[in-house]
Amino acid sequence: MIAFVILNYNTWEMTLRCVESIFETCKQNYTIYIVDNGSTNDSYYQIEKEYRGNEKVVVIKSENLGYARGNNNGIRQAIKDGYDIITVTNNDVIFLEDSINRMYSFLGSNEDTAVAAPYILSPEGVLHNLPSLKKVRNRDYLLHHTRLEKFLSKESKRQYDQQYNLTSNAIGNEPIPIYKFSGSCFMAKREMLEEVGLFDEHTFLYFEEDILCQKMMDLGYLACFLPDSKIVHHHGLTTGKDNLFVDTEMLKSEMYFLARYNKMSSFGRLIVYSDRALTSLIKIIKKRYHQASLNDYMVFLKKTWKHFIKYSRSEKNVI
Repeated sequence: MIAFVILNYNTWEMTLRCVESIFETCKQNYTIYIVDNGSTNDSYYQIEKEYRGNEKVVVIKSENLGYARGNNNGIRQAIKDGYDIITVTNNDVIFLEDSINRMYSFLGSNEDTAVAAPYILSPEGVLHNLPSLKKVRNRDYLLHHTRLEKFLSKESKRQYDQQYNLTSNAIGNEPIPIYKFSGSCFMAKREMLEEVGLFDEHTFLYFEEDILCQKMMDLGYLACFLPDSKIVHHHGLTTGKDNLFVDTEMLKSEMYFLARYNKMSSFGRLIVYSDRALTSLIKIIKKRYHQASLNDYMVFLKKTWKHFIKYSRSEKNVI
């Protein structure tokens, strides 16, 4: 039996399409837990009306708790109801034929694997959101995830990709062991989720899978990428792009992740923080945010700098 946990925020039409793809492709017994995460429109009403009386769908009304806490609400209910296999999926995901069955069968026949991650396609059919093969060292994080990358040679960038990232030309038909999978869709075993403590609820948006994968690695759990299990991800429909609120929460989560899990030094995190703050300032100047002013940018700095200070550590961290 499989539980599906879907978080909805204002995009109930997309949630219905995601659920419909499960109806059409899932061959196992299942229950779908839809958590309406404090939608400001009539999403809860529309979803509840659509599935009223449907025993395969449970609709949970919640305040807006963010990605981690919202999904945890659904996961806890699925565990309480006795499910051992839980699929966490964004509501902008469409499951393709046999994708669910292949992930489920793989987990059932591989006791040493706790997570099955699908092959993610864009709506145009392009492979994206490729998994990571190993944890990125702090030094490489600073060099390749900030503007410092502009000063690196092509060979250095190639070596980085080869060392850390799964590339499309390395994908065949066989499952591939990975370190980090996309949080947009994955299937997991209950015992792993319980042991790691579900999603870390210190984040509101983003870096949830980074943290989960780190906790899995610390406890010796394995994840695999399945090339024959395909889904379509309509990325960006839930959060939107170039949104100052989203960028604020992303930076707060990144500071927490780098301090708590990567043990990055305050100096290293200051480099990352400065890079992200500059990016948001450029977006303000170029008017890439919707209705965001310099005053809004100052609020962004205040909120994110508070997080930076909060997670600065006195102990010796690693650059």
